[in-house]
Amino acid sequence: MGTVAIRVEGLSKHYRLGAARVRHNTLRDHMMYRLKALTRGGEGRDDSESSFWALKDVSFDVQQGEVLGIVGHNGAGKSTLLKILSRITQPTRGTADIYGRVSSLLEVGTGFHSELSGRENIFLNAAMLGMRRHEVQKKFDEIVQFSGVEAFIDTPVKRYSSGMYVRLAFAVAAHLEPEILIVDEVLAVGDASFQQKCLGKMEEVSRSGRTVLIVSHNMTVIEGLCERAILLEKGHIAKIGKTQEIVESYADAIRSLSGTAIGARRDREGLGEMRLIRIELLDRDRHPVAAAMTGRDIIIRLYYRCAEGKQFRHCRVSISVNGRKGQDLFVLSTDIVDPRPLTLQGEGFIDFIVPELPLGGGAYFFQSYFESNGHAQDWIKNVAPFSVLDADYYGTGKICPPGWEANGVLIRYRWEAGMPQPGKSFLPLSR
Repeated sequence: MGTVAIRVEGLSKHYRLGAARVRHNTLRDHMMYRLKALTRGGEGRDDSESSFWALKDVSFDVQQGEVLGIVGHNGAGKSTLLKILSRITQPTRGTADIYGRVSSLLEVGTGFHSELSGRENIFLNAAMLGMRRHEVQKKFDEIVQFSGVEAFIDTPVKRYSSGMYVRLAFAVAAHLEPEILIVDEVLAVGDASFQQKCLGKMEEVSRSGRTVLIVSHNMTVIEGLCERAILLEKGHIAKIGKTQEIVESYADAIRSLSGTAIGARRDREGLGEMRLIRIELLDRDRHPVAAAMTGRDIIIRLYYRCAEGKQFRHCRVSISVNGRKGQDLFVLSTDIVDPRPLTLQGEGFIDFIVPELPLGGGAYFFQSYFESNGHAQDWIKNVAPFSVLDADYYGTGKICPPGWEANGVLIRYRWEAGMPQPGKSFLPLSR
């Protein structure tokens, strides 16, 4: 048996929502409060108060050198767990023992001081990890080069864009060689090239024998990096085991969640002044259909409702199509193909017209997003299922082989065959 790097036993975290308790400065105030409580049938607690357990009785071990994935829906308790392990939040009950030096990257710029420069923050983070100055100097050039912020390394990080922030933060966390690295969705931030660099660095870290805990909604990342994973549901461990089994369980959970009526969804994020009401599929003649068909035109209609009497400017409405394991396949957004400002009010709908749907047959899921003036209004992951029936996309009488796992985007293409010129060969003759 290997050496334990992290041991979690009975970990629980309780949060209270609603109004803060009233401070009673006089006997009269206290008596009036108690009298009101009795008329409510309570014990002095305001009805507006509510509470929930973000984590409840979570227990597991992580072995030294193990890369453990943590998956689950929004609100499952993933970030709360990582904050407790990173000593940012105290648990309500239970213990979390860490055996080694920890570096955490939980959100953009975690551990950065906004008034200090990028250079100063690198040394500050290193000092927090217990590293000496000469150890940091050996890694400094590599960190700066990886982050790509060389020109701004002596600029206060409060002037950095979010992309610059996260690039430097990840570079610091990954290069200062902590014994335990805790990462929350870092690969979801930044452009495609930076995400690829991050993934490469994570693979390098995982091979170096360091312990890694990683939270991600990208199942490709989890499957590629982790041998074991945990599925969290509503603060509890629903399942723990081999990564492939956990990913399949997560896919089943997505399917179950997407079947919930949109109006009943409680895991939506945003201000809520503009909300998605319904999603409808239409054919090219705008007749409702139950499922789309490979290679046929499809219209995805999003019905919305705005707060009464309010007008919302500079809106963006998006819907993405995700595969059965939650991976993004493509996104449709009002601002990409038509940059003109969009204003919404009252009730209405947005139609996304997709010619010759380039998806193989199978089960997919929608993710919807409404925004105004740069503020998220209504964001729902796995908002609804999306079924596609296989059809002859290429016009050859052939469809993708049964059991084809790609479950994704099809493209128009062609192929050619060739032969070497007479008397020549593509490969040198063996001697």
